[in-house]
Amino acid sequence: MHQLNQALQAGYAALQRGAFAEARRHLEPHKHPQAIHLLGLVEKSAGNFGAATGLLKRAAAEAPSDPEVANNLGQLARETGDLELAETEFRRALKLRSGFPQAGKGLGRVLIDTGRFEEALAVYEALLNATPDSVPVRYGYGTAILECGDAEEAEALFDTLIREGNDNPQIRFMRARARLELGQVESALEDLEVSHRLGPGNFSLRTLASTYWMLGDSVSFEQILAASAQSPELVVTTAEILRQSGRPEEALAVLDNMRESYGLPPESWSVAATAHVDLNQPVEAEAAARECLDANPEDRLIKGSLITSLLMQGRADEAMPYIQAMRAAEPNGQHWIAYEATALRILGSDKYSHLVDLERFVRPYTLPVPEGFDSLETFNAGFLDALERWHHYKTHPLDQSLRDGSQTPRDLTTIDDPVIRAYIKALDIPIRQYMADVGRGDDHPLTARNTGNYRITGSWSVRLHGGGRHVNHVHPEGWISSCYYISVPEETRTGDDKAGWIKFAEPPFETTPATPPEKWVQPEAGLLVLFPSFLWHGTHPIHDGSVRVTAPFDAVPA
Repeated sequence: MHQLNQALQAGYAALQRGAFAEARRHLEPHKHPQAIHLLGLVEKSAGNFGAATGLLKRAAAEAPSDPEVANNLGQLARETGDLELAETEFRRALKLRSGFPQAGKGLGRVLIDTGRFEEALAVYEALLNATPDSVPVRYGYGTAILECGDAEEAEALFDTLIREGNDNPQIRFMRARARLELGQVESALEDLEVSHRLGPGNFSLRTLASTYWMLGDSVSFEQILAASAQSPELVVTTAEILRQSGRPEEALAVLDNMRESYGLPPESWSVAATAHVDLNQPVEAEAAARECLDANPEDRLIKGSLITSLLMQGRADEAMPYIQAMRAAEPNGQHWIAYEATALRILGSDKYSHLVDLERFVRPYTLPVPEGFDSLETFNAGFLDALERWHHYKTHPLDQSLRDGSQTPRDLTTIDDPVIRAYIKALDIPIRQYMADVGRGDDHPLTARNTGNYRITGSWSVRLHGGGRHVNHVHPEGWISSCYYISVPEETRTGDDKAGWIKFAEPPFETTPATPPEKWVQPEAGLLVLFPSFLWHGTHPIHDGSVRVTAPFDAVPA
């Protein structure tokens, strides 16, 4: 035991100095779990994450009652992207040591990373009670409440942290996000610029560039992209922003230029594949997708690009095994159902008409007159006024289906406005009618999830103007999706070219054979259209310069 203690002390001292080879010499001869644990931390510090993971797993197996091992394995798993293992180990550490602060903070971050914000909020509330002055805990709590929709409290919390002297890039970034949701665009932009200058990263780059874009500040937008295109750490995000702004050729050129000098990560091929899809180059898209998969076989996003490239080439039979694998892995992933529908259509399968039963599943309703109003006309006028203060931007977000229009940055369900609340409440009757109309049944991905109850996961407003449209898309995390029409242009009501109409079942890429829209719905003010979130849908452009305003939402089973 004396030799072990000496080795542990010497190994730890060497680790602190960054003398990794020396630390290994002290620790490797010993098979005790403590030595294996410390050796795992040495390999982690040396950047050998695979070896570190193996050692920490071995230490956890040999010392299952040690909370420190569980916590360190959880930390490493989160840093390397294995969020399932990270959650398991953080929860195990907390079970072994109740109130373990590092494990609690780690679990909270994993829950945020996986979109389980209410669970994260509960974790951080408990940590806050135990350590009310902890800056990391307060930061995590603020992040959780922001994601849960309380932008006001989150902004106040981040503001307090900064005024106390905790002016680091991450807190600045989160205060900016809160202020963007609150419509405080000018102060949010200042925070974003400071955050990106102090700690340039992909999140701050994407948010700052997107804000410049939506504000119509083309000079600042081009300047930040020109600078970030020279950074190997930022070039992949730069290329994706260029692609999303309608410049796929430039995205490919930026990647090719950097690839000549640096070894770019596998996701660079994912961006390249999507750019080739945008350019209607399916062969090149397939090649780029396979490059990415060769380097990272578990990349779920690139599998969508590979499936797309195969469907574009008419090779639906080759795409189907990938689709079926992803359907099994993520049965409620709406985009995988959409790919399956397109593949079945190309193959001429009888299963297509069952999956995409447009007459059954695309249903229009007239919104019941919301409480406090005597007609839909007066409600829609009031709704337009209520939404006006939330349409801050000149053009569309970079990462949405919208083109030539604006979108509210905040979830409408989190806004304390009587008109908006009346709208959300009025949706209950048609949603419940829709669930009754489509029915239940285990033989379909929509009806199999019909519990008779629901919850709205997000609502927003879109304003289209001259040339405005939605490119075809699905809502990947939804179940029931919608479009409520508040105001429609004259050409939509009376024209014969379907300007502003919503269309269904046409994918956002050209296929072989062609798969054009199979159903159109003509909008009118007061109309609510409900449909499965997996259906490809988009709109025909508006031509006459008029404005079309909508308030869509997504719902999932309760």
